[in-house]
Amino acid sequence: MPSEERLVIKPLSRPSNETSDELARWFCKVFDLEEESEPEILREIIKKSISGEGVTSLELYKKMKMPRSTVIYHLNRLIGTGLVVRKGRKYFLRSMSLEDTIAELQEDMLREFNRLIEFAEKFDELISREIYGRRTKRPKERE
Repeated sequence: MPSEERLVIKPLSRPSNETSDELARWFCKVFDLEEESEPEILREIIKKSISGEGVTSLELYKKMKMPRSTVIYHLNRLIGTGLVVRKGRKYFLRSMSLEDTIAELQEDMLREFNRLIEFAEKFDELISREIYGRRTKRPKERE
């Protein structure tokens, strides 16, 4: 598993054709996963996760007809986004469905942004002390 998650979300227009193939491609593009085989791998993981089975890299290797090392490379990229997790030898969506997975990612982001706000307040206060030599309060938001 990669040591660090990196969440990139690109704002893209909705796909015009909302088939499962097209939506898988769209989700991959939104999450900055633009390599050709990643949407198909993601679809397989989603299918197997919804059924509660998960999928192994060997199963994907046989289905995708690409080197197993390439399958593992793509799986690691999916793990890096936070969409996919590895449990033993199998890969699953982070939650039971893609909708729940996205909701969990949203909660993670909100938690991280709240933490960033806390540290930004401390940083602002430290900078204000450096400038003015005393503690200052943040200016009130304009209405």
